[in-house]
Amino acid sequence: MGLDTDTIRRDFPVLDRTVNDTPLVYLDNAATTHTPTQVYDTYDDYYSQYNANVHRGIHTLSHEASQAYEAAHDRLAAFIGADSREEMVFTKNTTEAMNLVAYGWGVNRLDAGDAIVTTEMEHHASLVTWQQIAEKTGADLRYIRVTADGTLDMDHARELIDDDVELVSVAHVSNVLGTINPVRELADLTHDHGGVILVDGAQSVPTRPVDVQSLDADFLAFSGHKMAGPTGIGCLYGKRGLLEEMEPFLFGGEMISHVTFDDSSWNDLPWKFEAGTPPIAEGIALAAAADYLNDIGMDAVRDHEAALARYFIDKLDARDDVEYYGPPGDVERSGLVSFNVDGVHGHDLSELLDNHGIAVRAGDHCTQPLHDILDIPGSVRASFYVYNTRDEIDRLLTALDDAQQQRDTLLSNHYHDLIADYYHNPTNPDGLTNATFRKHSAETSCGDEGEFHVRVDDTGRIEAMGFQSDSCAVSQAVASLLADHLTGANIDTLTDLDGTVEGLLDGDFPDMRRDCVVGPEEVLQAGAREHLIDT
Repeated sequence: MGLDTDTIRRDFPVLDRTVNDTPLVYLDNAATTHTPTQVYDTYDDYYSQYNANVHRGIHTLSHEASQAYEAAHDRLAAFIGADSREEMVFTKNTTEAMNLVAYGWGVNRLDAGDAIVTTEMEHHASLVTWQQIAEKTGADLRYIRVTADGTLDMDHARELIDDDVELVSVAHVSNVLGTINPVRELADLTHDHGGVILVDGAQSVPTRPVDVQSLDADFLAFSGHKMAGPTGIGCLYGKRGLLEEMEPFLFGGEMISHVTFDDSSWNDLPWKFEAGTPPIAEGIALAAAADYLNDIGMDAVRDHEAALARYFIDKLDARDDVEYYGPPGDVERSGLVSFNVDGVHGHDLSELLDNHGIAVRAGDHCTQPLHDILDIPGSVRASFYVYNTRDEIDRLLTALDDAQQQRDTLLSNHYHDLIADYYHNPTNPDGLTNATFRKHSAETSCGDEGEFHVRVDDTGRIEAMGFQSDSCAVSQAVASLLADHLTGANIDTLTDLDGTVEGLLDGDFPDMRRDCVVGPEEVLQAGAREHLIDT
C-alpha cells in the first residue's frame, strides 16, 4: 500500500504556497527537505516552555532540557540501529561529522605508507576532507572507479583495498547518480584487510531503512535538514570502541571531565565530542523528525521515492532531448534523478522551471570530479520525498516540453538581442593561454562563476580578453560582451565597471578604446588593485 500523500502534505504548510503565481512543486529534497508541523512544534515547545542550557544548571528548566536532549540521542541511536546514545554524537551536519572522524581519528592514526580509499562519486565533504588528511599525514589516496552505468567498479575496489588501507570512505547513496552502493560488501572487504569504513549517509538515512549493525559500518554521518528536521544539526555514529580511542578536535566546556592548570581529562561519550553549548533545540527537533519518519515507516518512504524515480525515468526514456545519469530505471536506485536537456544550460533550465513554480537543483552538486568524468559542466537534479506525487512529476515533464522554446525566448526577448548574439558567437570562450592576469568572478545569488583572462601590452592596453565559464547562457553572454568591449581599452578601465553591462545593452555606453598609454609597472599595479593573479 502506498503512502497517503494527501494526509502527509497537510503536515507541510509550505507546500500550500505559490511561486510565480503557480502552486509550488518542491523537488529539491536531496539538498533540504521541508519540515512538518510536528517537528517545528517541538522546536517551538522547547523555546516557549523549558529553554535552558543542558548539564549546567541545578534547576527545573535545565533538568528538563537535559532530559530531552539526552533522550534525543537515544531516539536517533535507535533510528539507525546503534546500541546506545554513547555511539551517537551530535554535530552541525554531515560535513562536520566526517571532519570529526578525519581529525579525531585520521590525523592521529594515518601515516606515510597508509592508504585511504574513497570513490569517484563522493561529495566534496568527503573528497576534499580526505585530500587534506592525505596531504597532512602522507597517506595515499585512492579512488574506486565509477562504471558507465553509474555504479562502483567492485573489481577495482578489490584491487585498491589491501592491507595498506586504514580507512574506506563511501557514500551510501550518490547525490547525483542515485546509485545505492554495496556498503556491506565494502565493509566486509575493508575489515578483512584490517581497516575501518566511514559511510556518508546524508542521502540514505533520510530515505530508506539504515541499520549500522547490518551494514557493519564503523562510522556513519548524516544531516537533519535532509530528513524533515532542522538545519544546523547532524549526527556521527561511531562504534563505541573507536569513539573511546579517538581524541576530540573541539575543546572547551561540556566536553571535559576535570581541568587543572596543567592538564585536562575528557567527558564520557558522547559528550566529549560536543564542546560548548550544543544545538539543544535542533537535537530535540531532529529526534521528532526521526519519530515522524518512523511513524510513516522507512520501508514506505523508500518505496515511495523509488516509485516516483522509476516513473520519472520511464518518461525520460521516451524522450530524445533529455539525458539522465546513473543506473537505469529497472535497477534499484534512490529517489533522485539528475539530467540535462539538450541545448539548455542547467541554470537556465532551473530558472525556467522556477517560472512554473518548480524547484529543482542545478549545478555540480558538490561533485565536480564526478561531473568531469560524466563530461558535463553540471546537471539538473529532481529529488523526491514523502510529500511528492506523480502529478507533480507530470508538471515537471510538461515544463520540460517547451524548455527549448522558453530558453530561446529568454535569450532573445526577455533579456536583449545582444545576449543571444554573444552567447551564440562568444569572444574567446576558451580563455587565453598567455594571459597577463586572470580574475575569478562569481555571482553569489545563483552560483554562476568563471574566470576572465586579460592580456596586456607594454603600454597598458588590453590586447585581448577571454573567459572560461560553465555557467548559464546569460552569464556566458555577459562575459563575452565584456571581453569584446574591453579589448583595446586601457587597463585602468577595469577599476570601475559599474553600469558597463547595462550601458552596453542600452546602447549608450561610450567607447572605452581610448588612446591612453601607461608603463608596464603601472600595468602590474593596476592588476594588483583588482586582485588579479599574475600568471
